[in-house]
Amino acid sequence: MTAWTLIRCGKLYATEINPADSIPYVDSMNRLAHYYQPRQLDTCYEYLSRAMETARHIGYRKGIAAAFRGLGNYYGYRDNSYLSFRFYLDALRLYKELKDSAGICQVSTFLGAYYKYEGKAREADRYIQDAMNIARVLKNDTLNASVLTYYHFIYRDNEQHKTEALQALADARRLSVNCDDERLVFYTGFLEADRLLDEGQATAASKLVDSLVKAAEAEGLNFHAMYGYFQLADYKSSRKEADSLQALKEIVRLAMAGGYREIALPVVTELHAYYQGRNMNTESAVYGSMMADIVEQQEVSKVQGELDYIDYYMQGRKLRALQLQNDYQRQLLDKKSLGSRNRYIVIIFLAILLVVTILILTDLNRSYRRSRENARRLGEKNREISEKNALLRSNDDFKNKLISLIAHDFRSPLNNIIYVTMLLKDESLSYEEAAALFRKLEGNSKYTLQVFDNILRWIRSQISGFVYTPQDCILKELITDAMESLKDNCADKQLEIRMLVPEDLRLQADREMLQFIHRNLLHNAVKFSPQKGVITITAASSAEGVKVTVKDEGHGVAPEMLSSLFEYRSRNNNKKHGGAGLALIICKDFMDKMGGAIEAVNNPEKGSSFSYTLPLSKDQYN
Repeated sequence: MTAWTLIRCGKLYATEINPADSIPYVDSMNRLAHYYQPRQLDTCYEYLSRAMETARHIGYRKGIAAAFRGLGNYYGYRDNSYLSFRFYLDALRLYKELKDSAGICQVSTFLGAYYKYEGKAREADRYIQDAMNIARVLKNDTLNASVLTYYHFIYRDNEQHKTEALQALADARRLSVNCDDERLVFYTGFLEADRLLDEGQATAASKLVDSLVKAAEAEGLNFHAMYGYFQLADYKSSRKEADSLQALKEIVRLAMAGGYREIALPVVTELHAYYQGRNMNTESAVYGSMMADIVEQQEVSKVQGELDYIDYYMQGRKLRALQLQNDYQRQLLDKKSLGSRNRYIVIIFLAILLVVTILILTDLNRSYRRSRENARRLGEKNREISEKNALLRSNDDFKNKLISLIAHDFRSPLNNIIYVTMLLKDESLSYEEAAALFRKLEGNSKYTLQVFDNILRWIRSQISGFVYTPQDCILKELITDAMESLKDNCADKQLEIRMLVPEDLRLQADREMLQFIHRNLLHNAVKFSPQKGVITITAASSAEGVKVTVKDEGHGVAPEMLSSLFEYRSRNNNKKHGGAGLALIICKDFMDKMGGAIEAVNNPEKGSSFSYTLPLSKDQYN
């Protein structure tokens, strides 16, 4: 039975036989995602999303782990190594909790390959050796073939393990044929071609890859065919053959058909430069437009992926809230049941009253003591429920502030990206100008991702609400880091930055809270400064703490706004009196939590000054 027949049967099984809220349905969605991964990446993601949603709804942890593993592979194909790594780690954690050896083995193999790409040989060695040890015990041909294939990939350039790597490839190739795993058959075939090329058999290697590419296209395996064309292009380029250009075009065609756009971006860029250098404007325009579309979709995919990753963690908190609600409803039912039972006891006591008064008095006294104990317990339960409801409200406020915080720090970089893509679409830039913009865009994107990673780590440490955990911070390093994302804006406006901050000045603060405040105050100063203006950053210490001031030469703050700059105002009041942005309100909230203060004043000459005060580092108290 071919893979496409299996897929069609899987669709029928998932949609017509399985209930949409069942474990078999989740397993079917994960299998379909696995089948579509080398064929059509967007369809693969659709099935993974369905599997994740249903698995979370019914609490099927093994299905969640499989979806995490699939998302790790998906973002690997999307050329987003950061999210791929995060999902692999989440999958490995779940598989270890479930004690699923096969799942641990598979994910450990993928993590070994990830670290190989990252150039971290020690970590790659640790994970692939763990996978090899598990595979030996399980004795599963398909699993063994996969682990051996990745073992060869990791160690093929290692002279110390070269013999073992070649033997692993031979064993993997034999096992993949025996277990009829078409994807491993193709992959081991491509690796075998590389081996032939290393041994000087270039013609044989090219023939093998060419036959594998044709077979992969016949099976609808777009990724494997594209992988083969990459090899052919490398072979032809190394041998200086003239027809390597056709292989590059085939890579682009297959990437667009299968949704592997990000992987093909370097090839599209190379083709665009090739045709532009030969003044072939029509072909150059086609690949230039394609390049702009890929970059735009890549950035949208990255942002959406990060938001989805955060959403997976937020869903866990929603489940806990539903559990609390369920417990509360159960307590209400217990209370009603207790009331009915007490009425029944009273009726019995009244009947007995007609027979013997002494027994009634004894039973009434016992019932009274029992009722007081029950009332005390119910009072404790009600207090517990009130505390949990307060915690839920606090967590909801925390979530809203996090969303606003992330939106504030990422709006400007994303606007820059959109602006660059618009320029590329309009073809108003030369190749050199576009390349310069891409380099600037790359630097901004890396810094933005670094900021996002810091915020994400901080979110995890604060996941139960805002918890202030101060640490020793060097002030000048923090301000310099915060200025990094604004250097292009400063250059555009020709601003002069005067930083009068002592090198060794330290203070006590939560790093991510304080960096959010720095980025906000510096962004506002740059935004409202005139062309060729001066921004002055000063810091001074005293017995009360460290006072940091950001001074600009702009128009200043309207006097009617100063008194309410850090306070919440309704939408109507904002329209009438100006109000303050949510970012400044969050700055005030962060300062309150860190035991500091923040204020704003208009300068006597021109512009405004924003200042905050925080305690000194413990080391500087003495």
